[in-house]
Amino acid sequence: MKRFKYRIEEASVNRNTRLILSLDPVGIDASRLESYALEMLEKLSDCICGVKLNWHLLLPLSLPEISKITSKAHELGLQCIADCKLNDIGSTNEVAVRYLMDAGFDAVTVNPFIGWADGVDAVIREASNRCGGVILITYMSHRGAAEGYGKIIVEDEGIQPFYKVFAYRALQWGCDGVIVGATRADIIREVYGILREDIPIYSPGIGVQGGSITDALKSGARYIIIGRSILYSQNPREEARRLMEYINHVLSSP
Repeated sequence: MKRFKYRIEEASVNRNTRLILSLDPVGIDASRLESYALEMLEKLSDCICGVKLNWHLLLPLSLPEISKITSKAHELGLQCIADCKLNDIGSTNEVAVRYLMDAGFDAVTVNPFIGWADGVDAVIREASNRCGGVILITYMSHRGAAEGYGKIIVEDEGIQPFYKVFAYRALQWGCDGVIVGATRADIIREVYGILREDIPIYSPGIGVQGGSITDALKSGARYIIIGRSILYSQNPREEARRLMEYINHVLSSP
């Protein structure tokens, strides 16, 4: 099986879309979450190349229910990302990756602050054994990200912020992608300057959080992750199509 970054690229090219759905519903009764998720996938599948699930579904639903959602996504030609931001010791992370990928996820997100030895190494090893991908959280989309990912540190290589260190680590560790919030296009630009086309940048934070699709793409983001702006619109399908077409317009503009 191809690596995750090639599978999602293939889905993106086949559908002519760089849009990933953040399927994080709020205000939906727990008894309706599974059917809601399946319905959204059916409605939006031709506008997206992947779907990202966070705790909004991972906590209230059982693993068999999650498996139904990932199976439907795969049936529709989509890739599935578990946005769990793994942040524990290696042995615990291994268990999490095993359960998530057995439930049908193609990739997981991980927090690089845990380091390589007995941390990220276990995630990458377990994911690779299951043909899964690892996406490194490099700079989050909320304001508080500056307090951690934006902190300046001193190393032998010089003085630089954590997010640049993590971008270099993504290359060193062979990650399948990095997350950089669209709310900081300047940081997307810096990270892209390190990764170039080797590792794609996934960019959340559009719409409700104030990020700009145009700025994110022009700065080097490969995939745009959007949730609330689609899910809570009057017509999610029309909004997803509008966003997909706008992304393609930006990509085709000089």
